[in-house]
Amino acid sequence: MYYSNEDVKIYYNITGEGEPLLIIHGFAIDHRGIKGIVEESLQSSMYKRIYIDLPGMGKSPAPSNPVNANGLLNNLLKFIDAVIGKETFSVLGYSYGGYLALGIVKLISERIKKLVLLAPVIKTASEQRKLPKIIERKVEIFEVEEESLFKQYKASAVNVTKNGYEHYIREISSGLSVGDRVFQKTFQKTGYAFDFEKSLFVNPIVCDSLILLGKQDVVVGYEDTLEHQHQFLNSEFILIENAGHNLQLDERQKVIAEIQHFFS
Repeated sequence: MYYSNEDVKIYYNITGEGEPLLIIHGFAIDHRGIKGIVEESLQSSMYKRIYIDLPGMGKSPAPSNPVNANGLLNNLLKFIDAVIGKETFSVLGYSYGGYLALGIVKLISERIKKLVLLAPVIKTASEQRKLPKIIERKVEIFEVEEESLFKQYKASAVNVTKNGYEHYIREISSGLSVGDRVFQKTFQKTGYAFDFEKSLFVNPIVCDSLILLGKQDVVVGYEDTLEHQHQFLNSEFILIENAGHNLQLDERQKVIAEIQHFFS
């Protein structure tokens, strides 16, 4: 299905019934990057899972007119009003999707029941992020058919396993292979940050929150998020030892268990 307005056309898919849960994927991939782990965690729950492809990613075309993070957030709010309505809902965001989720919470906090952040972007300027040192990784030996694809997976993995590689192909690489690269590069260069980024945490976040972080995340790190821990009033922060930015691939069962427990 598609939601359209004068600015954007957003592909979305709804799975299940119950309370609305909006799921926002990371940058340059699509909804498949997070759908697998969410479905494995919540398929028997009473939640209506609403997956979207952000503009210029997956099945959502790039906007015809320039858009920045503020404009994208504004269009997500319009999408929410059109598809979810005025009822309360929960939101789950991965990586840049976590950044957008924080923007949603800031602007309509009274409507948010639960918040889940997986390896969220907190600082859009990569040079300002506090990143951990790279440590020796666990590597499982197995045969692969496409060496270049395996190298892409291995570059981002902390636990290199056959299962993780198969999930990478289905969930991450599948999204990276589609989408509008020109739009993505332009957006990331000129419009990636909210103009209110420095005030994201001025007000406390009062909804029930679960924040999952990879201790070996060399993309966004984890320390910048932990610095704001005191501003989440009803939260649980989980730092997963042997996981990087794709923590849902590195420590899948741990992530599933935490999400299941949070939504039970």
